[in-house]
Amino acid sequence: MLSFRKNLYNGLTIDTESISKISLSDFKISLKNLLQEAKDKNISLLWLDLTTSQYEHIAFALSLGFEFHNCESTRTTLTYRVQKGAYIPVAPTHTIGVGAVVINKKNEILLVRDKIHTTNSIYKLPGGMLEEGQSLEDGILREVWEETGIIAKLIKMVSVLNSHPYRFNKSNMYIVFQLEPLSSEINIIDTHEIEKALWMSLEEFYAHEEMSDFQKDLVSSTLNHQGLKLSLNNIYFPPKKKHIEVYK
Repeated sequence: MLSFRKNLYNGLTIDTESISKISLSDFKISLKNLLQEAKDKNISLLWLDLTTSQYEHIAFALSLGFEFHNCESTRTTLTYRVQKGAYIPVAPTHTIGVGAVVINKKNEILLVRDKIHTTNSIYKLPGGMLEEGQSLEDGILREVWEETGIIAKLIKMVSVLNSHPYRFNKSNMYIVFQLEPLSSEINIIDTHEIEKALWMSLEEFYAHEEMSDFQKDLVSSTLNHQGLKLSLNNIYFPPKKKHIEVYK
């Protein structure tokens, strides 16, 4: 009664919709049968996605030997190694934050101030965390627009900083980009988080005592290095997928 598909790791991914169409008792019978069938056919592992409302299904799967793989607010993925030592891709290990160095033709840099200060600096570069399923480019353009109302385009990658451990004992990748502003008028969209946004001359920025050396170094790297760019590569990646390569 449970439908499934085979995945790249000689495993079976159970179709989530088929679970919701049957009763809990039928789920238990079907999952047991599928587990035995997987053993008989030398399948390596089983993947199972369940929602928080299916807590009884989760409890039963755990009783059979399934283990938690990753969790979100309303769903969890469980796995079962049918074959000892079967390879299971690791669960997400990083959070990704993005920051933007935006400098206009007047040699002014775009800065913001949080309503809740999270650093020692009075101002910081605009940026934030990527949303689920969002690309680096879309994420940084969104953050700059939400925090300042500035429309911009991506120029290059400036820096990658890894912090570990970070929130939830995961690593964090903070990726900084240079953006070129396509507009100039500041209009804060995310008024819940951002208290102020402004253009500041680079001279004042570097002389400002309450600006961190870390941010000054990032801006200097932006101005003095070629960095990396996002480009299309149809040979190794499907069309419209972007990856990082050396900036030429």
